Amino acid sequence: MKVGVIFESTRGRTKAMAEAICEGVRITGAECELIDAQNFTNLTDFCAITVGSSTRMKKVLPMVKRVLTELPTLNSIPVAGFGSYGWSGEAPDEIIKRLIELGGTQVIDGPIKAKDYPGEQVLEECRNLGKKLAETCH
Repeated sequence: MKVGVIFESTRGRTKAMAEAICEGVRITGAECELIDAQNFTNLTDFCAITVGSSTRMKKVLPMVKRVLTELPTLNSIPVAGFGSYGWSGEAPDEIIKRLIELGGTQVIDGPIKAKDYPGEQVLEECRNLGKKLAETCH
């Protein structure tokens, strides 16, 4: 059983969040696959997924947008959204909305957001999200 963490990052901030989520997954002994959205092909073998994007001009970045349009029905797979932003922060909200529309089951209230670079508190939230996603797989 494997958790998929799909992300697109412009300055490394959302990537840092994705890496922290995978750390949390691995702490539980579960497997985590960190996937840059430009390399995403399909959802094979994931028991849970989370998708993250930086916000640019109030929108999800292009490669994550592609992923969100290509995802199949999620059939109650546990899902979460995350992302960083400089000004407005809409991308993580758009992500979780789409994942739920596709039939995913949200595992935390709302997405995790970081203004600019994620501080230790946000990174800890990300690790906790990873643990929670992994626990849903058992």
